[in-house]
Amino acid sequence: MNKKFRIRNRNTGNGAHVFVIADIGANHNGDLLQAKKLIRLAASCGVDAVKFQSYRADHFISKKYNPDGYNLITKNQIPLEWNKILKDYCEKKGVLFMTTPFDTSMVDYLEKLKVACYKIASCDITFVRLLRRVAETGKPVILSTGGSSMDEIKNAMQIFRKARNNRVVLLHAVVNYPCDYKEINLRFMPELGKKFSTLYGLSDHSPGIEVGIAAAVLGAKVIEKHFTEDRRQKGPDHACSLEPEEMEYLVRSIRNVEESMGKSVKKINPTEITRMKKARRGIYAEGNIKKGDFITENNILELRPKSNVGAGEIDCIVGVKAKKDIKKGDKIRKADLLL
Repeated sequence: MNKKFRIRNRNTGNGAHVFVIADIGANHNGDLLQAKKLIRLAASCGVDAVKFQSYRADHFISKKYNPDGYNLITKNQIPLEWNKILKDYCEKKGVLFMTTPFDTSMVDYLEKLKVACYKIASCDITFVRLLRRVAETGKPVILSTGGSSMDEIKNAMQIFRKARNNRVVLLHAVVNYPCDYKEINLRFMPELGKKFSTLYGLSDHSPGIEVGIAAAVLGAKVIEKHFTEDRRQKGPDHACSLEPEEMEYLVRSIRNVEESMGKSVKKINPTEITRMKKARRGIYAEGNIKKGDFITENNILELRPKSNVGAGEIDCIVGVKAKKDIKKGDKIRKADLLL
């Protein structure tokens, strides 16, 4: 699997910024103007992409066997024509439009819109026909793995490999909205990428921002977080969503983490060199030292700033005679000693 690739005009993977997705889900509340407002707010937070869900209730859930679920899905589904409207609006606001298709015919429709990539929900990791259809587009795929066994993830990845689609990111997730911190098991996330030799990330359903920041530290290349204008609103996704101020803080924190990670090589920064010239200690006379006196640990002090003899050189001068008088408080120099 590729460890770096582009999603439209954005690099993803090793050496690139963490790809941050604001997942609007059903938080538009069935209102196109609200959906656009959420795009504007998300863009102002600095996210890379804004994600919606594209489905039709008749192709998603059984009305006969789950009428309540069917009614909820029907209420939250967006009209087909919204996809193009929202995609165009995202482009206008400088963020990538993303959506999760929930059936193969929706993928066919989204292909006509020339979407840049696909997100597949955890619930559909065993939906073979959907996986095959998405895989054959050849476009980047972000696949959530919440509630999935390793065998189920393996089977899904085999579908993409068979289609020679190597641009896959696996997202660690917990299918609980919101989930408890103790459920998250974040240490497994890097193992997920290692096991399947692919990029990895997090679909974060925790109530705060800490887990997303920790995921960035652990090498997540994609972080997805639900987004709402007001968490107090009623709906299936609001409770586990970030509000604008929180999302902005999350993005800024992730960028700061990225900048701070550096490389696994010890280096001294130029600013440190200047500061340490003042911070390092030198060796000074604690009292008057006469010519011929021995330097001992009892007649010297280690003080700032560093002198001609640094504090680390104490073993080189203890037991050595002074070849001239040294006044109390003076720096001890090598030229003052019979070395």
